[in-house]
Amino acid sequence: MKMNRFILIIAILNISYTLGQEGKMSFERLKAIKMTFITEKIGLNENEEAFFWRIYNDYEKKIYERSSQKIRSIRKKYFKEIDNISSLEAYKAINQMNNLENLALELKEKRDLKLLDSLSPNKVLKVQHAEYRFKREMIFKIIKKTNQEAEKQ
Repeated sequence: MKMNRFILIIAILNISYTLGQEGKMSFERLKAIKMTFITEKIGLNENEEAFFWRIYNDYEKKIYERSSQKIRSIRKKYFKEIDNISSLEAYKAINQMNNLENLALELKEKRDLKLLDSLSPNKVLKVQHAEYRFKREMIFKIIKKTNQEAEKQ
């Protein structure tokens, strides 16, 4: 499960990098595409949409600041020298990243509980499904683009 998350994170980072190279895809542009995708998939009315995006964006920011950014920093620090670090350092890095992944999961759980205050459980489940589908489609696009570029060479 953790390996799948790691692969997914790498893939998403590659999406923004790959798309950014040719189409100058920015983080903000990718976020806007994600917002449109999720909005279309969950079918919110105007009031629900305002409530949803306020909560969703607030928690996405918290997850980024408290978890994702720190995980990226740890990976940057340790992955460059992965073959030269001690077992103790490797253990510390694993623990830190796992703790931060758990924090992100806890924040998502809190987000979902807040969303359940005003949205039906079916709509909150649709949010999770839309996030999953968005990630899958982005990975598919990367694979397709990589295959097309490989065929050109």
